[in-house]
Amino acid sequence: MDDAEIVRRLFFSLISALCIVFIASVFIGPQNKAKWFKLRDMRKGFWFFNRRGFLGESLRFGWPRTKEGFGAAGAIVAAVALTTFIIFII
Repeated sequence: MDDAEIVRRLFFSLISALCIVFIASVFIGPQNKAKWFKLRDMRKGFWFFNRRGFLGESLRFGWPRTKEGFGAAGAIVAAVALTTFIIFII
C-alpha cells in the first residue's frame, strides 16, 4: 500500500466517522443528549481548545454523565472503529 492509498483510506475513515456521529446525534435527539451528556464549559481551561466550531455546535456532544451516555459513546466509538477496520482491510 503506497502513501496515496493510505491518505485516501484515512480520508474515508474521517468522513465515515463524521457520518456515524451525525446519524447517532439525530437518533439520540436533543432532549436525550441534554440528559446524557454534559457540554464543555467555555470558562474553564484554555479558550481555544474549549470553543466549538460548526461541527461541534450542530452535533452538540460533550462528556457522558449517565450510563446511557456512556453506552451511546461506547457504541459510537465501536461503530467508528469497525468502519475504520473495514476500510483498511478492503
